[in-house]
Amino acid sequence: MVESGSGTGNVRKTAGRQGVRIALHLGLLATVLLASTRACGQDQRLTDANSNLWISHWGDHRVSDRWSIHTEAHVRRAELGRSWQQLLLRPAVNYHLNDQVMFTAGYSYYANYPYGAYPIAFPGWEHNVYEQVQLVQSIGRFRIAHRFRLEQRYLARMKASAGNPGVGELDSYFYQNRFRYRVWITAQLGKRDKVGPGVFTANLYDELFLNFGDSERLDLMNQNRLSALFGYQVSTPVQVMVGYLLQNLQRPDAAAGADLMEVNSTLHMVLVWNLDLRKKNAVTEP
Repeated sequence: MVESGSGTGNVRKTAGRQGVRIALHLGLLATVLLASTRACGQDQRLTDANSNLWISHWGDHRVSDRWSIHTEAHVRRAELGRSWQQLLLRPAVNYHLNDQVMFTAGYSYYANYPYGAYPIAFPGWEHNVYEQVQLVQSIGRFRIAHRFRLEQRYLARMKASAGNPGVGELDSYFYQNRFRYRVWITAQLGKRDKVGPGVFTANLYDELFLNFGDSERLDLMNQNRLSALFGYQVSTPVQVMVGYLLQNLQRPDAAAGADLMEVNSTLHMVLVWNLDLRKKNAVTEP
């Protein structure tokens, strides 16, 4: 027979270990944020503050125990929705090694538009392919996800049209590599043991974007995103989130030859829709 004092001690030890793990992940989040903040402030840059609205969809749709299809779309608007900032479409394929590890390969299409005090000269676009791995760990009521992504980017370089200088046309494509790391912490709110319909969550993440391997002049840090989102699980496949996102975006030579740092305060609304398309095992009569 186990005495109650021993059981209480085990509970305290387990809670202590969970607390240490959560503290380590929060420390990693703070380290990423501090590193990006220092990178932003290394040189003297002009600053352009914007207020944006992002509406996003994310979905992972299981077609088998190992495979799923990823769907993603973002409508990004400047001036809190009054004008275009960016349109992003991102289909992909996921391979689930287990419940903690997922590999992804996909394609992204970006349509970019002029906005802000220092807009790009003409609307442009980008094609990129990417590979990523996501590692997930659950610690008590917390879920921590680390995502590592490598992107191969093909960006359109635009020029004024010969027939109409006010309209842009494609001049050429140039190539860039980019590495992205994101840490996302989800805290389940309320008294339920598992996330399910009717459960609220608090979400905090930071994502760092790093350029490398480009012959053109680039700063190492491309951008950083820090976000806090409040989530509600509407049903088993559907979750909605709303919150604030702070985007620091570096644009070398973008302000009449001077380096520019965009500081974008963003209202972010998200629809997560994860479908399970696996065939259910038929029930046979005994």
